[in-house]
Amino acid sequence: MHQSIEKLLGVQKLDREISLLEEAKSRRPMELSDDLRKVASGKDVVSRVEDEIKACRMEIDKGELKIRELDADIEKSTIAMNAANTNDEYSIFKGQIAKYGEEQGGLEEEVLETMNHLDGLQGKKAELERDLADTEKAYQRKETEVNGLVKELDSKVGGLKDERGQLTSFVDGDHFAIYERIRSKVDGDSIVPVEKKAEEEGVFFCQGCYMRVTKQELNQLALAQELLTCRSCSRLLFLEG
Repeated sequence: MHQSIEKLLGVQKLDREISLLEEAKSRRPMELSDDLRKVASGKDVVSRVEDEIKACRMEIDKGELKIRELDADIEKSTIAMNAANTNDEYSIFKGQIAKYGEEQGGLEEEVLETMNHLDGLQGKKAELERDLADTEKAYQRKETEVNGLVKELDSKVGGLKDERGQLTSFVDGDHFAIYERIRSKVDGDSIVPVEKKAEEEGVFFCQGCYMRVTKQELNQLALAQELLTCRSCSRLLFLEG
């Protein structure tokens, strides 16, 4: 086996480990997505209840204002009734007072009903806010845990990259450039063995793309004097054993 291939296989092993750790690191924050949605949903529900509470308070304010206006109308009609000069005038003002009183009574019932509904909404809001606080605490705990794991993975990746840097310093620069170029173009390993097909004597295949390797190429690999790439997938080849 060519000396550079032997060293590059070590680099490739580290690259595999780094890739797995980077993938795990990218997946970790995704574990928070469901919890984050729960927090957002909880806030949305609380916000909708708050809007209902505001609407209720506006209705109560409008009702109470109308009740005060009716009070003023009743007072005016009462004064006018007491000053009436005829029975007809007296009856008219008395009817107005009765009408205002009836309308006022209906409004008071509506306001009372709205106030009871408001009390229920405020109790519901308090309960929802408690649930939201629990959900946020659970999210914060998990976020702290995930951030800790990501930090740990970062540390491991950093250590492996340092080790990779030390190892690559012993690899021929041109050979390392070939490895890096292949790595940027192919999925999986950039360096693969050639293996014999069990049912056919002397027939070997690239284990990256399963292209048949010629006898001349096998001889080149056996001599291990230069690097050899697959004619099909361009991966670096080596002969095991």
